[in-house]
Amino acid sequence: MITACSDVVQSASPFSEREARCDLRPGKAQCTDVRKFRGPSLVTFQGVCGSLSSASKDATGYQEDATCPAADMWGGCQTENGDGALQTNWFYKGDEYESEDDAKKECASNTTWVGPQ
Repeated sequence: MITACSDVVQSASPFSEREARCDLRPGKAQCTDVRKFRGPSLVTFQGVCGSLSSASKDATGYQEDATCPAADMWGGCQTENGDGALQTNWFYKGDEYESEDDAKKECASNTTWVGPQ
C-alpha cells in the first residue's frame, strides 16, 4: 500500500526525478545516496553532506546526478520516504566493516538492509 501511495505522489510531482550522493570515502567506508527524488531542491541533503564530509578525512563529498559506486560494497540501510524517494546509507569492505554483519549493525529499526546496487 505504501508503494502505491508513493507512486501516486511521484506521478503528481511537477519535478523531474533526481539523484545525488554524499561520499565519505576514503576517510570513512560509507556513502549515502538519494534516488527517485522529486522535490524542488536537494539543498538539505547537500548541507548535511557538507557537515559530514568536513568531519571525514579526504571525503569526496556531495555530487548531484550520481549514486554511490557498487564496487566493494557490502550493502546498505535503506529508507523509503512517503514521496517514493529512496535514501540508502551504503557500507564498504575494509577495516571499518570487515564483514556484511558488521555493516548490517549500522541499520536502524526503521531501515531495510539491501544488497549492492
